[in-house]
Amino acid sequence: MSKIVWLASYPKSGNTWVRIFLNNYLQNGDTPADINNLEDSMHAGTRELFDRLTGVESSDLTAVEIDRVRPWMYSRWAEESTETLFVKVHDAYRCTDAGQPIFPQEATKTAVYIIRSPLDIAASMANHLSITLDKAIAYMADERYALASSGGKLHRQLPQFMGSWHSHVQSWTRQTALPVHLIRYEELRHTPLTTFEKLLLAVGLPVESERLAKAVTFSSFDQVKQQETAVGFKERLSDTPMFFRHGQTGRWQTELTAAQIDVICYHHQETMQAFGYLDAYGRPEINQGTV
Repeated sequence: MSKIVWLASYPKSGNTWVRIFLNNYLQNGDTPADINNLEDSMHAGTRELFDRLTGVESSDLTAVEIDRVRPWMYSRWAEESTETLFVKVHDAYRCTDAGQPIFPQEATKTAVYIIRSPLDIAASMANHLSITLDKAIAYMADERYALASSGGKLHRQLPQFMGSWHSHVQSWTRQTALPVHLIRYEELRHTPLTTFEKLLLAVGLPVESERLAKAVTFSSFDQVKQQETAVGFKERLSDTPMFFRHGQTGRWQTELTAAQIDVICYHHQETMQAFGYLDAYGRPEINQGTV
């Protein structure tokens, strides 16, 4: 039996960037790893994975029934694997209606939680979903918000309950069942070598300096954006111009109106202050996430 490392985040917080880095580090190739070879099976919400491991058509089940099976499914996945599984998660940390954690402790090695300022997430999320900034901001404040749960069509992914940005962050960082290594998007951007080295140590991978430096270079934003421009990226939604947009920090200062900034800070004040995105007076920090 192997173990699972959960790569958890609210959408547009850098999860894909972390996966691309790990892919480059593990492959240790002489050229950048193909961004389109991030296997769909390495996403906790993949419908095909559920159907294959359980032998049940998820399309025949309700969201509540699917959740009841997910802990068993992940345990079986770990049992079948001979290597550590690095699995992307957008769900909030939560339990089934029977009180069983969705992400089982016995199958887990550790969790990595990637956090990013909600002020920067807003525009990135609006671009990703091809919606207005105001709608993205409303989604981020919605305690009932879930992915792949709307409309009458069958989504490729299972329903994934997230709630608001504020409650999502707290669900992972305040739970005590699983160990959590916190990564700040802002530190990924400004001190990638140090931040990724800490990640390798947290997930139990050996740290080799030259290999680390190469993986950081091969997974840089400019490199992955160049790949997407040349061949596309299969995780991009069909209506989205580009998946990898800017990858910068602090763009909220020019992308959001004063009113939009106020709305975000109002809804997420407690958590933003706790993680250094607001000062003690509730004002946005310009150099965010440094505490």
